[in-house]
Amino acid sequence: MKERKILRVLEKFSVAELNSFRKFLISPFFNQNERIIALFDLIDDYVRNKKDFYELSNEQLWEKVHGNLKDFTEIRLRKLFSDIFALSEEYMAHVEFSEEKSFKLSMLFKAYKNRGLRELYPTIINDTTQIEKIHKNKNAEFYLHKYMHQRSIMEFNLEGQILARNEDLEKKLNVEEVSYNLDVFYIAEKLKYYCNILSFNRSYKINKKIIGIEIILKLAQSDVFKDYPPIAVYYTISKTITEENNEAHYYKLKELINEYLHLFTEKEAKEIFESALNYSVTKGNKGNAEFEKESFSLYKYGLSNNLLYNEKIEIPPTYFRNIVALSLKIGEIRWAETFIDDFGKYLEGNVRESNINFSRARVEGYKKDWKKLIGYLVYTEYTEVFQAVLSRTLLLIAYYELIEIDSLESLLNSFKLYLDREKSLNKERKTQYYNLIKFTRTLLNLTKKDKDKLQALKEEIEKAEAVVNKAWLLEKVGEKLPPAP
Repeated sequence: MKERKILRVLEKFSVAELNSFRKFLISPFFNQNERIIALFDLIDDYVRNKKDFYELSNEQLWEKVHGNLKDFTEIRLRKLFSDIFALSEEYMAHVEFSEEKSFKLSMLFKAYKNRGLRELYPTIINDTTQIEKIHKNKNAEFYLHKYMHQRSIMEFNLEGQILARNEDLEKKLNVEEVSYNLDVFYIAEKLKYYCNILSFNRSYKINKKIIGIEIILKLAQSDVFKDYPPIAVYYTISKTITEENNEAHYYKLKELINEYLHLFTEKEAKEIFESALNYSVTKGNKGNAEFEKESFSLYKYGLSNNLLYNEKIEIPPTYFRNIVALSLKIGEIRWAETFIDDFGKYLEGNVRESNINFSRARVEGYKKDWKKLIGYLVYTEYTEVFQAVLSRTLLLIAYYELIEIDSLESLLNSFKLYLDREKSLNKERKTQYYNLIKFTRTLLNLTKKDKDKLQALKEEIEKAEAVVNKAWLLEKVGEKLPPAP
């Protein structure tokens, strides 16, 4: 059976959304086809009970929905699926529209205007003003809604001026505020896309540009606009990218996050936070110890403020592993153990066990409890290539430290075979692990009596640019070399 788009949609719905969508479907205003409701009930049962919907043939589907195979054709079945998918899109759009109260009121003002209901304008204007006062988010879209609100007021006043010539036009014409809010939205939104393009250019080695961005940057720093939260935030993010060696921009961004992050939507706040985190992590990965601690602090901030996970979204496995690795690197071993215990449950179910075991093995590696490390890794299957190669690396160290020669020899052989077959790793990355295997095998066959060969191995490792766990290899070579006179 061809993959059904409606199934992908409904699998992302919560139980409450599934219930709400059914109410939507049984409303004659939105849907008058009872077969669509029957199809939904069928899919709903499979989704809720996590059954394989694709085990049903097209004929079985038609029969379950219609009660018989009469009039069955592939085209009619596709039409039924197309109709329910279109209704799911309409439902989702309706939900999003209902939550955008400012936009909803703007559309209602337009509806009143088109129907000549001028006497109802003041009520909408008052409602919109009240929403602005209590609106939590003050991102770029907030100023777009303010622009639409002020435009509606101006249109109302201008229409009144035409109807009653004795009105004071100068007081009623609020064109400056209309233009001003549009400018704030435009500048902030331009800066946001500028930041996105800068990130893409850096990550994918491309050279996309925004025409006229120089003017936007100047406006963003003018006294008129520079203190608006979305403008200040995105301008500073752009500077962390274009002037990455100037760390003052990063610390400014941290200040803005502490002051303004609550004014943005959950999604946008997460993106802003990740901009600061990416800058800090990049600096830390280049050997800046100060920024390793900065990254650790940011991770803790993200955890405590639901920026890395929440009740709807699981914590990404990459974040989970990186947090553990970083905390171990800066010596926060106890904290790492507590983190794994407290936050492992927020990983997605199909990756939870492997990431918890992998992270606990890392902790045991730092504690040099090699037997426990092996216990966490040896029976765990890893589908991610990163985890697969790093778990083998950890096992390699553990077997060597415990002098389990047979297990180590077997691992060295299977590790090389895995690298030979794995196509997703590039040549440079494979070379790093091939060298680890080669140097470990050489070291394994040398004793303290082989002073010259050990010295030669040490020099070869030191010269090698592509090798995983270089410091560990040199340490092990040093243990076999006699002390310098």
